[in-house]
Formats: sequence, structure tokens, C-alpha cells
Amino acid sequence: MVSRAISLCKSCEEDFPVLLDACKTCGLPLDAANESNSAVCGHCLQISTYVDYTLCLYHYQAPLDYLITTLKYNQQLSHATILGHLLLARLEGEVIGNYPDCIIPVPLHKRRLVKRGFNQSLEIVRNVAEYLNIPIELTSVKRKKRTLAQAELNAVQRKKNVKGCFDVKIELAENYSHVVIIDDVVTTGSTINELAKQLKKSGIKKVGVWSIARAVLGD
Repeated sequence: MVSRAISLCKSCEEDFPVLLDACKTCGLPLDAANESNSAVCGHCLQISTYVDYTLCLYHYQAPLDYLITTLKYNQQLSHATILGHLLLARLEGEVIGNYPDCIIPVPLHKRRLVKRGFNQSLEIVRNVAEYLNIPIELTSVKRKKRTLAQAELNAVQRKKNVKGCFDVKIELAENYSHVVIIDDVVTTGSTINELAKQLKKSGIKKVGVWSIARAVLGD
């Protein structure tokens, strides 16, 4: 069994900006006046979305954003363990009995993977998958096109940037029906939706998303 101890004091954890009222489809923070946990935001009602549900733990704000950025850009892999345990704690409280057949970390292009040295989404979910006994799928989904960094683009550019960038093997749907995509941060959801689209086209019936944080362009 995976150890549940993490190097994070209670007061620090309490400073993290928990995301409570959010769209169940995309994780976008809802208006403060909307108190329904089952609500879907106006954006998801207007677009074609291939994601069935999203769970985001926090707003992408200080001090939580520090853990993510130092993980990705300063190789602080211990932060992945902390973030993974925070995810696991939320999952055990909210998703009991509805776990997916497998977990798919958003794949990096091979050049970016070589440059960074690791996939941060994979590192975050390693212990979670082991503890919940859910397989991580790493061979059936590939990022076939090298894209620009999404952080440098606006919403329209992000959608165009990731179009057609994923390849999903048809064999995936022969083994799994319900899958979850894991990502560190969701902003516009363009990357997630494009990957979910390809997963659905391959025959996957249900696609969810687990993410540590939800950002909004302009924050």
C-alpha cells in the first residue's frame, strides 16, 4: 500500500484556493450566485464537448501554482507526490465507486519529454493509480504533432494549436470503456477536449478529467 504521509503542513494546505463551485463538465468556476454542484456552465452548453465530467481541485492561484510551476520547470519531483496525495484525498471523498478503467496522463511530444525529462501529469498520478489499483495507459495514446506551448496562446490559438495532435490506437477501446485524462492544469480545456474527441472516436464510451488546478485566461 502507498504511504499517505506527505511533506505539507496543515496550515499550508489550508492556504490552497479550493475550487468548490465548478462546472461538472469542464471544471470552470461558476458564478458565485450559482450554488448547484450539478450545474453546467454556459460555455459547455454552447460548444461540442467530448468530456463527460471534470474534477479540478483548486483555482490556479498562489500558493498552489508554485508547486506546479516548480515541478514542471525546476524538476521538483517531490511536489508531484504532494499533488498526487491531494488528488487522492479528494477522490476518496467524492468519487467512491465511480473510478475509471484506466488513467491517461496527457502525453507530451517526444521532444518536449526529452527536454523536460518527465511528464508531470504521469508523476502526479503514479501513487494515485497504485493506491486505487487503476492501470496507467502510456502506449495507446501519442502526441504526434509538436505544438506550441499553450501558455503562450489565447483561447482561439490554443484550440487551433492542438487540433489533430493526438493519435489513439483502436485497441484501447477493446480493453477499456471508461477512461480518465489526468492533467496538471486546465485553462481553456482545448487540449483535454481534443484528446477526449480522439478517445471517443476510437470507441471509448466515457471520458473524464482529473486536474490539480483550473485556470482562467486573464487571471
